[in-house]
Amino acid sequence: MKPLLCIILPSYNNGACLPATIRRIRRTCPKNTEVVIVMDGSTDETRHILSHLSARHPPLRVITHKVRMGKGAAVRDGVRAARGHMIAFIDADMAIDPLYVAQGVKWLQENPSLDAVIARRKTYHTGTARLIFHTVFHWIEFLLFRMPYHDTQAPMKVFRAPVAKAVFAKLQARSYAFDIEVLFRTMARGNGVAELTVVQRKTRSSLKWNLLLFSSIEMLRMYRTYIAHIVIRLLVKKQRRSPFVDAYSLRHVILWPFSWPLLWIAQFLYHFVQQPMTIHKTRLPDYPSTKPVLMLRQRTS
Repeated sequence: MKPLLCIILPSYNNGACLPATIRRIRRTCPKNTEVVIVMDGSTDETRHILSHLSARHPPLRVITHKVRMGKGAAVRDGVRAARGHMIAFIDADMAIDPLYVAQGVKWLQENPSLDAVIARRKTYHTGTARLIFHTVFHWIEFLLFRMPYHDTQAPMKVFRAPVAKAVFAKLQARSYAFDIEVLFRTMARGNGVAELTVVQRKTRSSLKWNLLLFSSIEMLRMYRTYIAHIVIRLLVKKQRRSPFVDAYSLRHVILWPFSWPLLWIAQFLYHFVQQPMTIHKTRLPDYPSTKPVLMLRQRTS
C-alpha cells in the first residue's frame, strides 16, 4: 500500500544522529511513513548503524552516493525514489522536530489549495557568523528573486508528491542554495505555499566557507538564468508588456550587469581560499557521473 508520507533524510556523516531521528519520526508521524536515507558520501559509521537500525524499525530505504554530491543532489535523489502521497525532507540531525512535519501534512490534508508547507524558524540557534551570513544571504535572495517567504533555508519542507516530483525533476543546484531554486520553481508554477512557525534546536553546523561560496555561485547562476528566460519569453514569444513599469523591477538593470563580476569574484575566492572538497571534483555546472545505489533495508526476523 502506498504510504501517506515519505520523509527524506540527507546525511553526511550524521550516522550517530540517525537512531534518535528515526525513533522520533515513528512516534510523531503517520504509522505507514516511509523513510528514505541518502548517505551522501559519508565516511563515518552510517552504514554500520543503519544495518542495526533495520532490525528494530520498519524497512528503511537507503540511497548511497559513493562521493559527496551535495545536499541538493541528495534530496533530489530522495524525491525521485519516494513513493508517498506527500514528500518531506528534514536534516538528519533533527534540527527541526519531525512533529512539525506531521503538522505540515495535516495542513495539506485540510487545505486542498495548498501544495507545500515550509518551515519558518521562530528561534534560530546558531553561531554569530552563520547568523550574519544567513541574514545577508536572505536579503540578497529577496533582492534578486523577490520571493515572499521569510525563511527559504529552513531545513523542513513538505510537498504534495506530484508537485515535489515536478519541481525536483528540473533541479540543478547541488549546494545549500537548492532551497531557493525549489521554492522559486514552486512559486513560478503557481503552487500554494504556507509557512509553519517552528523552533530549531541547536545542532552542530556542517557549513564551511568553501560551501558557502559555492552556494553563492549557484545563486548568482540561478539569477542570470532567470533573467535570460524573461528576456527570451519577451522577445521570442512576444508576450504583451505591462502598460507601466514597476519601479522595483528596474533593479535588474543594475543587478544583472553586476552579477557577472560578482560571480567571477566568488569563483576566484572559492578556488583560492580553500581546496575544493570531493563534492566539487567535476566542473561546477555538472553532476558527478556516479549513479546512486538503491538498497532496501528490511526487518530481520
